[in-house]
Amino acid sequence: MPETIGSPSGDPSSGEEDIALGAALSDLTDVRTVDTPATLTRRLVTHCVDLLPVDAAGVMLLNSAAPGTRTAGAPGARTAGAGARPAAHRVEVSASSDAALHEVELYEAGTARGPCVDALFTGRSCGVADFTAVGTRWPELTLRAVAAGYLAMWAQPMRHLDHSVGVVNLYCRTAGLLPPQHQERARKLAHAATIGLLLFWARQLRAERLQKGLAARILTERAKGILAHRLGISPAAAFDELTAQARAHRSPVHELARALTEDPDGPWPPPPPAGGSDGPGLPDGWAR
Repeated sequence: MPETIGSPSGDPSSGEEDIALGAALSDLTDVRTVDTPATLTRRLVTHCVDLLPVDAAGVMLLNSAAPGTRTAGAPGARTAGAGARPAAHRVEVSASSDAALHEVELYEAGTARGPCVDALFTGRSCGVADFTAVGTRWPELTLRAVAAGYLAMWAQPMRHLDHSVGVVNLYCRTAGLLPPQHQERARKLAHAATIGLLLFWARQLRAERLQKGLAARILTERAKGILAHRLGISPAAAFDELTAQARAHRSPVHELARALTEDPDGPWPPPPPAGGSDGPGLPDGWAR
């Protein structure tokens, strides 16, 4: 039976350690000052090194987990069999606690082979008690990990429901598996960071939608003014004319407004489009 790393002499879930863990979980779900995913993943590696009996920590994320890069409606990749490597998902190193580990993680992310990548795509934690004993499975990764001074590791997936968004990787310079109580701590830290990332991405998506809506509104207001001046009508009448032409052209109002602002002296009504586009009518939330 593999030896465990850092087996504690007392109850690790009590007293000051429990308070520190609670503070870390709270910190990982507080995204008010988070401006990039790396801000949060750097917090995660710091808490892991501080609260777990490990020497280094790193985080890999799926580039498909963030808004605008997803290949499906839910974040991340749906967990699958151990050999599954969806082509649409690329693994990226988001944070590392030291330069030596960063090089190891870059290699594993680039080759998409190793315990961390296995944990990410299967949704199951994966541990290596001694890299020198599994050299035939990941020979190149083993050489790099051992050269960097690491003999053991634990990979904890970062999951939401049945989707993985990343993985936190814990490395030790001595052989042995992470003890069960610390595996549970690692799971809690990874889960809190996952919630934090989802909150950050949701906020980012709302901001992008608001920005797009604001840009469309500004374009439409400018187009109303141009049209009112050209036709000698009121802004309200110009808006009615703009929306009527948008419906006739089967085009969103903001697209017709953009064309008018880019060519204020162009023909009006504009010529019919060659194919037309879906989405006629007013922008979402529009009010005159």
